Amino acid sequence: MVQTMLLSNWGQAFVDLFTKEYNIIAMVCLAIGLVFAAIECFIPGFGVFGIMSIVFCAFSVILTLVMGGENAWIQFLYMVGMGGIILTIIVLIAIHSARYGLLSKSSLIQNKTALPKDFADADKQKLASLKGKIGVTETICKPSGKVNIEGQTYDVLTNGEFIPKDSEVYVAEVENLTIIVKKR
Repeated sequence: MVQTMLLSNWGQAFVDLFTKEYNIIAMVCLAIGLVFAAIECFIPGFGVFGIMSIVFCAFSVILTLVMGGENAWIQFLYMVGMGGIILTIIVLIAIHSARYGLLSKSSLIQNKTALPKDFADADKQKLASLKGKIGVTETICKPSGKVNIEGQTYDVLTNGEFIPKDSEVYVAEVENLTIIVKKR
């Protein structure tokens, strides 16, 4: 008997969730709140969309709890469950779209880096070819400065020595992306 009453309360609460006027308003507010939450996922930060999501979801919960009568908590649990399921579906769709769909082609998702993959390797090869070349300092090197080699300006280091501006230098070695020069 108790089990039948409990099940009928749950069933009646579910029916009331979609038929009572205040619950329809609460469900619409919950839906709007979830849409704002989804938008907040794509525009991070705690801005207008996040605040509006909290306001709409809180209003729908409060409206359900205040107006729901004896089945208010059951209706609240239904709303939370449905909201969680809907939000999970929205996030899964967004993740799928970000990887494979239209969203992957939008400016919201950056799947390319600013530099090409072989950027450092190309520069290493270019800089390695400078070894032994002669240039002129454009700035004072104490120990870092700028040197013009074959019409191109490079940031360079010395081995701790001071080299005045407009001095002739040669590239002694290249370590990774660092050019080390010595006075000629």
